[in-house]
Amino acid sequence: MERKRIICLFLFVLLILVFSSCYSTHVSDIKSNMTKEEVVSLWGKTDLITYRTVKGRAFETWEYHFSNPGHKEGDYTASVCWVTFSQDTVVTVYCSAVCDEEQRDIYPEGCIPGPAG
Repeated sequence: MERKRIICLFLFVLLILVFSSCYSTHVSDIKSNMTKEEVVSLWGKTDLITYRTVKGRAFETWEYHFSNPGHKEGDYTASVCWVTFSQDTVVTVYCSAVCDEEQRDIYPEGCIPGPAG
């Protein structure tokens, strides 16, 4: 009986890990006034952090890079998101696609030029 419980517990944990890894990130996950801890719990930590001061107000911007499945099989797009904090809470979130010249038509809102390939 004990062995069966351990196996069931192991399978349950494995199932949770599989489903959690299938979750894709969305810019809508991050809301204004969220704390840094809440952002980390959704998107993880990043080492790409910049600091600036505007009119005496300190801002901290975290940069995230994501790779997302594209519209066609084998096609992947990349995006970069910036989450800006002031006094440890989110004030803005901005994301942009990273694409080559052929992909610019897919993203009419614009994109960041990717590496030349």
